[in-house]
Amino acid sequence: MRAERISLCMIVKDEEELLPHCLASVQGAVDEVIVVDTGSSDRSAEIAKQHGAVVVAFEWCDDFAAARNAGLERASGDWILFLDADEALDRAAREQIRSWTTVSGCDGLFLNIHNYTGTGQQGVTVNPVLRLFRNVPEHRFEGRIHEQIAAAICRRNPEAAFHVTDMVIHHYGYQTAIVERKDKVNRNVRLLQQAVEEEPDQPFHHYNLGVEYLRVGEAERALETFGVARMGIDPAVTSYAHLLFKYEVRCLQHLNRWQEALDRIDAALELFPEYTDLMHHRGVCADALGDADRAELSLREAVRMGPPPPIYHTEEGIGTYQTWYTLGRLLEGKADLEGAVDAYVEAVRAKSSLLPPLYRIFRIMRVSGQEHQIPKLVTERFALGSEEATHKVLGILEQSRCYEAALELLSGVSSQPSGEMRERLSVAEAMLQIQQGRWNKARLKLEPVKRKKGLLALVSTRWLERLEWIEGKEVSGDDPLTLWLKRSSQVGAAVTNDEESTVQMGRTVGLRAAKKKDMNSSMDVTVAGAEYDGWQAFGLMMEGCVQSGRWKELHNLIQMCRQQLAGDDLSIGENVRVEEKENLNENGMESFPGASDTLAGTSWLVKGLVSAADHHLEVFAQRTNGQRHRCWPVIQHIRLELPGADGFES
Repeated sequence: MRAERISLCMIVKDEEELLPHCLASVQGAVDEVIVVDTGSSDRSAEIAKQHGAVVVAFEWCDDFAAARNAGLERASGDWILFLDADEALDRAAREQIRSWTTVSGCDGLFLNIHNYTGTGQQGVTVNPVLRLFRNVPEHRFEGRIHEQIAAAICRRNPEAAFHVTDMVIHHYGYQTAIVERKDKVNRNVRLLQQAVEEEPDQPFHHYNLGVEYLRVGEAERALETFGVARMGIDPAVTSYAHLLFKYEVRCLQHLNRWQEALDRIDAALELFPEYTDLMHHRGVCADALGDADRAELSLREAVRMGPPPPIYHTEEGIGTYQTWYTLGRLLEGKADLEGAVDAYVEAVRAKSSLLPPLYRIFRIMRVSGQEHQIPKLVTERFALGSEEATHKVLGILEQSRCYEAALELLSGVSSQPSGEMRERLSVAEAMLQIQQGRWNKARLKLEPVKRKKGLLALVSTRWLERLEWIEGKEVSGDDPLTLWLKRSSQVGAAVTNDEESTVQMGRTVGLRAAKKKDMNSSMDVTVAGAEYDGWQAFGLMMEGCVQSGRWKELHNLIQMCRQQLAGDDLSIGENVRVEEKENLNENGMESFPGASDTLAGTSWLVKGLVSAADHHLEVFAQRTNGQRHRCWPVIQHIRLELPGADGFES
C-alpha cells in the first residue's frame, strides 16, 4: 500500500520571528512545504527556502482564500495540512499525523487549536478546526477572511465524512504583544466589514465580526452583531452555533445583564446539553444574581460533566480545575469553608501547577483554626514528587503565615539531603522561626551554617546581626540593613568618619545584593541561596514582632519604614553635608539593599500592619476559657477579607 503524502500549505508576510519555530514543528511530519509569500519585506522567504519550502510569490489582494488557493495549486500531496506562521504542530501530533491520514477513511480531519491569549500564561482556549483534508481540485477555500474549506468538500461529496482527532496545534498569534505588533484586530475588522458589505446575508461574516468586537471589549456592538448572525443560522446544523451562544452570554455578562445571560444559557442548553462551558457560566450567572444554591448546583453539574466533547470550543479547565476553583470561591462566600477547601484541593489535583487554590486553602485553614491539619492534608491529598514541589508549597505556607505547618513539613523534605541542602533547610527553618518571633531557635539554626563558611554563611551572619539588633544588644559587623537600623534608631547622633566609612561599605555590598532581587516568596529566596532584600527582611522582622508580642519594636520598625518611604534617609547623620547626601543618591547608593524599591517597601509595610491586625482579631475571637467568642463567624469573615500575601482578592 502506497504511503499517502502530506503537503503543508502556508501563507506568510513578514514572519521571520515565528516562521522557524513553525517549520521546525512539522519536520518529518510532511513531505513538502508550500509557502505563499504575500509581500514580505523581511527574511521570511529566505527562511522558508532554508527549510526546503517552495516559495510562491503572491500579490496581496485582501483575500485570504485566494492566497490559500494559490498554494493549493502547487501542492502535490494526497493530503493538505494548513498552518499559519504563528502556529506549531504539537510533538505528539507530529508522530501521529501519518497514522491518521492512512487509516481515517475521511475527507477531512479536525485538529484541536490551543489558543494562547494575553501574555500566554492565562491558560488556553481549545477549538476543533478542520485543518487536514484530501487534496483534490474541487477542494478550494472560500471567504475573504476566516476562510473555510468545509463547504467545498461537502459540495463535491454531500456524504463527506470528517473526524475529530486528538492532535493539537499551538496558536500563539493572539498573545497581546503579537496582536499589537501586527495590528491584527484592525485588519480583521476592516476585512470583515468589507465581507459583510459583499455578502450581507452570510451569517458567518457577522459572527466573526462580533468576535473581533468582543476581543476589544465592545460588548454592546458585539452582542448586536452576534444577534444578526444568530438570526441567519440553523443551530442544529451550524458548526459554530454553540460558540455563538457562548459569546452572546459573555457579552451579556460583560454588560452586567445577568438575568438575560442566564436565560440565554438555558435556551442554549436545550440545544447543546453536553456543552460544559454553558453549565459553568450558568453557575457564574446564578451567583451574580444572588442565587448561591442554584450556582452551586450548576457548578457541581459542570464538574460532573467534565470537559465537553471534542466537537465543542472550550477553555482549558472548564469542567475541571477552573470550575473547581470557581466552586471553591462560591462556597467560601457561603461560609462553607470545609467545602471550599475540598474544591480547592480538587482544583490543584486537576492542575498541579495551579497556585491560587493553595493560597486559599492554607489561608482558610489558618483563620479557621485548622492549621495543625495542613501537613496531613498536604501529604495525603497532594503528590509532592520533588524537593522543588515541596519548597513551592513551603513558600506558600510561609507567605500565608502558616509557620507551624511549614516547619512540620520542612522536617520531612528529604530523607537523605546533601550537605548543601541541609544548610539551605537550616536557613529556611531559621527564617520561619524569625517570622514567629522565636529568635533563639532561629539563632540555633543560623550559627552552625555560619561556622561552616559555605554558600549561606554570609546570609546567616547578617541575620545573626539583625537578631542582635532586634533584641537590643550591641551590634557589630557590616550588614547594611543592620547598620541602617542601628543608625535609624539613633537619629541625631553624631556620625564618626569610621562609622560613615563602614556604612558606605555596607551600602556598596547592599547594591550588589540588590541586583539579585527576587520578588518571589522569601522561602524560595532562602532555598535558592540568595540574600534577602532589605524590605523582605523588614517584613520578616515585623512578622516576628507581631508573633512574639514585641509591639514597641514593631512600632519602631513601622516608623522607620514610613520615614524611608517618605524619602527621609535616616541612615545619614545630621553632620553629613547635603552635597554628600546628593552624591550618594547620584551614585545610586541605597540605605539598605532594596531600599529604593518603594513598591516593595509599601507592600511589606502593609503586610506588617495586616499581620498585627490579624493577630488582634485572633486574640479577640478567643474567650479566656479557650472557647470561641460568640462573634467568631464575623471575626473569621473579617480575617478572610483582609488582603493576603497571595495577591488575590477575597
